[in-house]
Amino acid sequence: MRLSLAFALILALWSAPAHADRADRETLRQAFHKAGISVKLAERQVDLLDEIIEAIADRHVDAPDSHVLADKVAVAIAAKNQPLDEAVKAGLAELTHVLDPHTAYLPPNEWNDMQVSVSGKFSGVGMELAMKDKAVMVVSPIDGSPAAQAGIRTDDRVLAVDGESVDGLTLGQVVARIRGPVGKEVRLRLRNPAGAERDLAIIRDVIRLQPVKGRLDGDIGYVRVSQFSGGVAALLRSQVMELDRQSAFGLKGLVLDLRRNPGGVLDEAVKMADLFLGDVAIVSTKARNPADNDNRYGRQGEIVAGIPMVVLIDGGSASASEIVAGALKDQGRATLVGQKSYGKGSVQVLEEVSEGGVRVTIARYFRPNKQPVDGVGISPDIEITPAENSDPQLERALEVVRKR
Repeated sequence: MRLSLAFALILALWSAPAHADRADRETLRQAFHKAGISVKLAERQVDLLDEIIEAIADRHVDAPDSHVLADKVAVAIAAKNQPLDEAVKAGLAELTHVLDPHTAYLPPNEWNDMQVSVSGKFSGVGMELAMKDKAVMVVSPIDGSPAAQAGIRTDDRVLAVDGESVDGLTLGQVVARIRGPVGKEVRLRLRNPAGAERDLAIIRDVIRLQPVKGRLDGDIGYVRVSQFSGGVAALLRSQVMELDRQSAFGLKGLVLDLRRNPGGVLDEAVKMADLFLGDVAIVSTKARNPADNDNRYGRQGEIVAGIPMVVLIDGGSASASEIVAGALKDQGRATLVGQKSYGKGSVQVLEEVSEGGVRVTIARYFRPNKQPVDGVGISPDIEITPAENSDPQLERALEVVRKR
């Protein structure tokens, strides 16, 4: 399974400063002692936790200084007598609870998976998860994945994995339980938005993404983009230009389908919006550190200038999808059809530590109209409820394009 990329991700690595604050390390040592754990035995974990705390304190958009974070971690570690591994997990979970659900430590296996996932190929069941109000929620199943084939949907809540409750676990811990060898079964207990619970047995598989698929509907181009892995904007450009060549007299309209697209790489979102915009604002980011503030503008100009365009969105359209949809809406380039988007408007970076890495939220992003997305989402111009055995959202999108 792919660890949640339902946020804009900047692909850049920084090395955290090593053990810059001895006071924080001493705070952690004392916490392990209070938990009944030998300080000598815990020294490696103290070093690692100190690295993680410094990486977060250095760049997190809302983080207090390292002393405050170290104190929070220490309280969680010392709360009760517990084994070393459990004490470390409790401390790491406290960091996520104090900060935001996307900031987390990634142990070596998850760190490697995170970097592999943005390349467009990974193993698992194929769904994006996010932590929402301390619940593990499905942002979106990936097209054609075992999760999608099993009927998992946006806003399903994960209650248990292989018969064990996920209450109290971090997002990364839940992901680690769902992951496993290709061909092996994982059992999930889920609750849908209506409150109905169900059990599913899913066979893990290698997830090979085809992030861009397109077809002609008469002289209207329809292109679905399922996620924002590296190179997806170039794939979209090629697909749209190919449909334009296939159409007898060129495309007369375009429908871009970003439904159930949980996001991915921020740079790809900017490049994708740039395919349909001129020299105008696409997105801005605001961070605690002024060096992390940014304003992105279109540069290339339109590839299919002048034709009417609709973007399809729904509750599974998150982060990078919202950057594209928001830019095209605010700049008057496209009409949005469907349902309100998810509302993931934060930017993360990956920072390597001695064992694995840390995903850190460094900024929040804003639409060209200066409105935030995080926790708000984007409302469509035309709201259409989906149906089980048909696609009224797509039908309406095609109707809107043809009328213009």
